[in-house]
Amino acid sequence: MPVLYQKLFAADAMRAAFAIATAGGLIFAADQAQAVDCVNKPSQGWVETANDPPAADERAIIKLIHLYNWALDKHDSAMLVDLFSSSVFYELCNAAGEQLTQKNGEGQLQGYLNDYFDEFDVYKSQPRHIESNTLLHAVDANTVQGKTTVVVTLQHSDIETPVLDYTGVLRTEFEKLANVWRFSKMTLIVDGPQLTLRAR
Repeated sequence: MPVLYQKLFAADAMRAAFAIATAGGLIFAADQAQAVDCVNKPSQGWVETANDPPAADERAIIKLIHLYNWALDKHDSAMLVDLFSSSVFYELCNAAGEQLTQKNGEGQLQGYLNDYFDEFDVYKSQPRHIESNTLLHAVDANTVQGKTTVVVTLQHSDIETPVLDYTGVLRTEFEKLANVWRFSKMTLIVDGPQLTLRAR
């Protein structure tokens, strides 16, 4: 086999192993998800109108979203501390409206993310979470709903340029607790009808 093809084959094999390893926790969930609908369904309206929260609250919430994405990029568990309410609800869904995973409570969600951080460190891949088009809707003084477009790329150590992992929408609800905004509900809906997850 020519050297070029050997390198390409090895690179493909490594990335396939990485995808399988990092998706391992979702394979069973994806099988089960065929019969489980997303709680926050893609077809369900979400932040159809934006009743802007006060400027100070908006800045705090936008910063919270930024901190969350930086924590994902840096694989940094410490950065996740105090970002979520104790009863935070998280779900991952595909465009078909199937729920691929669900986590209830801060402990479950942090454990779920920590498992993926470990895999990124092992396989030396760098994700980048690019967020845009955030809209916020103030439900009341202590509750805000939001939606954000996300684009995620992966930079593997053996290739020159990053590859697209997925695009999607992060639907959120924020709760103000002791004058501090935290995530209380998170639904990540990827644009594809199927998903092999490599980043979040």
